[in-house]
Amino acid sequence: MRRLKLMAVPLAGILCVGGLGGLAYASSQFTQASNVTLTATKSGKPTGFKASLLSSDPGAVQPQGLKTLTITFPANTRFNFKSTAIKQCKASEVEIKATLGKACPAKSRIGTGTAVANGAPVIPVIPENAAAFAGAKRIIFLLTPKGSAGQVLVLYGSVAANKVTTQVPVINAGGLNVVITALDLTVKTIGSGSNAFVTAGKCTKGKFGVTSHFVYQSGAQLTLTSSSKCVK
Repeated sequence: MRRLKLMAVPLAGILCVGGLGGLAYASSQFTQASNVTLTATKSGKPTGFKASLLSSDPGAVQPQGLKTLTITFPANTRFNFKSTAIKQCKASEVEIKATLGKACPAKSRIGTGTAVANGAPVIPVIPENAAAFAGAKRIIFLLTPKGSAGQVLVLYGSVAANKVTTQVPVINAGGLNVVITALDLTVKTIGSGSNAFVTAGKCTKGKFGVTSHFVYQSGAQLTLTSSSKCVK
């Protein structure tokens, strides 16, 4: 896993509340880790993928919140939302939240995992369950609390060619600023041949390279790369 520090914001270490909507700025101790790997080992084969994201900032009340995450898979990676191996979830955000995902067809559920939110200084660690559903040219991410603390959150990852772009809103619960700090998600391999939901793209120098581009609510940006072994 590649891990880098980010020092891109001049107001490092300051937590701004009120006029800036409770946005946290990074201190010099902020770190962001990203590891996204394909489960296939050969180009052109059906694949799933695993994503592990983690942010930390011991020098601030909480890490800065994410605004946009764009994951670029290897060139020629294909997402097939017309695959008969899946069904698309057409439920509204309200329906998904109210039913904790049961409004989506079982066949639309493509992945599961866990997440952690940070509601410091009140609740610094909020564990959540994570699930992913296939929508219409997008992946729907559902976060649900594991315990009494936390809230149900629906995020949408728009898919265009080999890119998945997810917008993350400013999260405020009862006046408390909440930041998602960790996500571990596994999207399974679904379908086969031309009917596969995801088909692995180009293998370059024995690796499937994946780029994760982070844009934070503070305005800072960071790009990380990860890879998994493959053959052509």
